[in-house]
Amino acid sequence: MVHPPVLQLPRPEPPESRALLCSTPEPRSGFQRLDFSNIEAPRLTHYLFRFPAKFHPPVAHSLIRSYTSQGQTVLDPFCGSGTLLLAASAEGRSAIGSDVDPVAVFVSKVKSHRFGLGHLRASWALLRRRMEMVARSDKEYSVLSTTDISYDRYVRVVAAEQLWVPDIPNFFHWFRHYVIIDLARILREIDDANIPNTHRSLFKLIFASIIRKASNADPIPVSGLEVTSHMKQLDANGRLINPPELFVKAAESALTAVESYFTNTTRQSRISVLQADVTSLKSKLRRQVDAVITSPPYHNAVDYYRRHKLEMFWLKFTKTQEDRLDLLPKYIGRSNVRQRDPLLQRRDELGFLSGQWYEKIKVVSTRRADAFVHYMISMKDAFSQIARVVRPGAPVAFVLGNSAWNGERLPTAELFLEIAGDSFRLEKKLWYPVKNRYMSYGRRNGADINEEYVLVFRRNEQ
Repeated sequence: MVHPPVLQLPRPEPPESRALLCSTPEPRSGFQRLDFSNIEAPRLTHYLFRFPAKFHPPVAHSLIRSYTSQGQTVLDPFCGSGTLLLAASAEGRSAIGSDVDPVAVFVSKVKSHRFGLGHLRASWALLRRRMEMVARSDKEYSVLSTTDISYDRYVRVVAAEQLWVPDIPNFFHWFRHYVIIDLARILREIDDANIPNTHRSLFKLIFASIIRKASNADPIPVSGLEVTSHMKQLDANGRLINPPELFVKAAESALTAVESYFTNTTRQSRISVLQADVTSLKSKLRRQVDAVITSPPYHNAVDYYRRHKLEMFWLKFTKTQEDRLDLLPKYIGRSNVRQRDPLLQRRDELGFLSGQWYEKIKVVSTRRADAFVHYMISMKDAFSQIARVVRPGAPVAFVLGNSAWNGERLPTAELFLEIAGDSFRLEKKLWYPVKNRYMSYGRRNGADINEEYVLVFRRNEQ
């Protein structure tokens, strides 16, 4: 495999030779546009579950083809919903994914499993009959579009049918009473159906994919979880929520996606997914990989911890709010960091450029400055861990969203170059526009996500 020539970017200059908080360079200065217009990326199972800030499949295919060979193993330490894993499998590579978020790990595992269609359709036929048994009449759903059953009736039904319901804080803020009953009935049928456990996992993923649509939360915003004025207006006008129908439609679509994945992949491509904190990756992964291709969380953009709250409870990955709080410190990129977080005690490890930006942000907001420190030190630790699990000479590609603070563009490439450490050298800088994607949205702080960068590093031989 022929690698492109290595491009060495200058390290940030020492303080005495630079003006404090120098102006940010043009965002595309020195970048080549990544052209993936000729990439025919199959749909596979990419769209089984709505996941914010997804890795764009054609980009994943393009990077895999450019920097790996068939039979090699690629690592994605921020695998999210598994886009890179699926693309790697379709390109004849093996892949390992890891993520701290249990919902992400579950989604990636299920989406990357190769299901036999014949047996799966038999399981679906059985489960679909059970869905017909729990569905209400069209007339009842029409009435429920403008009202809800009483709390007392809700309690009686749950008790009489011995339904399991999650202990979600402010439960009735997020769901209508009858919707909770319908969802609990669907989940009970999935659990009780005489089907293989691998099939059960798929149908639970399909169930998870309708939770947000069946809730009062707005399914569109990607930054977190909220009942917006838009949703309140829909409810006031009469919003019909039919969970069994949502589940059936999602399952029918999923079967087509599963068939696409099976057709476009082979058993030779082995996919595995770990629940792991990237800053302790070496202890979980006891082998070296041939490449790393990943899209780490954006700084202060998507709150995955809040975003997947409803799904995490319904899928029983967490039972109490205390369980969830135990996970919180492991998320990278969040906007609020506890003052006693140990990473904040390592501010002196910031490089010259990141130190400049910390001081600049701190003038406006100490809270945001701490979040910036947490992100930069976390990513520095991530580079350190990656250096220990990737073979010498291997490519390491990071796909990054453009970031800004108070309308001023952060020098993303230079910041990542600074934290990469001596184990890596920068080989290539690429960019591409974000169009018609789930992550293309405006944010109140002006830091719209409308283009992305690709920084391709090379692990030094020593």
